[in-house]
Amino acid sequence: MRYFIFLLAILLVSSIAFISWKRLPSIPVQTMKMQLPKGSKIFKEELLRGEIAETKIEHIAFAGPISKKIVLPKDSSSMFIFIKGTGRLKTNAKQYDIAPETLALPFSYSTITLDVAKGDTLHYVLFTKKLTEPDLADLKNFPEKNKYDIFFTKFSDCEPYTEKIKSPNTVSRTVLPADILPRVSLGTVETKGPDAVGAHAHPMLDQLFLSLAGNEIVVHADEQFTVLKEYSLLHIPLGSTHWAKVGEGKKMYYLWMDFFMTREGQEWLKTHKPISKKME
Repeated sequence: MRYFIFLLAILLVSSIAFISWKRLPSIPVQTMKMQLPKGSKIFKEELLRGEIAETKIEHIAFAGPISKKIVLPKDSSSMFIFIKGTGRLKTNAKQYDIAPETLALPFSYSTITLDVAKGDTLHYVLFTKKLTEPDLADLKNFPEKNKYDIFFTKFSDCEPYTEKIKSPNTVSRTVLPADILPRVSLGTVETKGPDAVGAHAHPMLDQLFLSLAGNEIVVHADEQFTVLKEYSLLHIPLGSTHWAKVGEGKKMYYLWMDFFMTREGQEWLKTHKPISKKME
């Protein structure tokens, strides 16, 4: 009888452990389709639907030769992250040459045009984020130096910073600083293995990792982990303790995207120290 009770207890504990394991939140990740269907000049797919509140995320590709006019929504911000291929972005006043790993945020235009030459294919990720009334007020009150007709920058031209959770071998850059687009900031992390970004948590923001060319890392969030390869989009489970590792001979290269719940939550960015300043 005692043996039976002991065996039953073991089975009960094992069942509870199994159920708890099954309930652990997964790490949402989606790999982009980088090959256009045969004969197609335009390709579009939605990414991580519903993961970020009031934000639509799309991977879009244009195969040249093509000139595509894009109408921008009035009540939202449109953030273009160009990840592969080249092209040209034109407004009614200016034009910009697009290279891989470039960010564009049109603020003062209702339309833009993307041109792609014959033989090239331009891939980008488009974030369409609804602006709240406080967001619109913040836009008006941002410092004048942070107000742009169009914010356009290449990742490699952006300011580097250091952070305590990263090794001296890691190169990090602030791609979109605070107070340009309300409650949104972006930056890159690049290093070679073996290396890691240390464990940390930030419950005040939703974070995405956009995996760039050559990236192959393992991302951990609490008890879960997943492999993140190039041209994929990953959502860090909100509030989780997470970290990332890159193995020997592999590359870590991703764009982090922080979507803050409140304006006050952006105080988190003070943990990023411009490279010219010493760590506190």
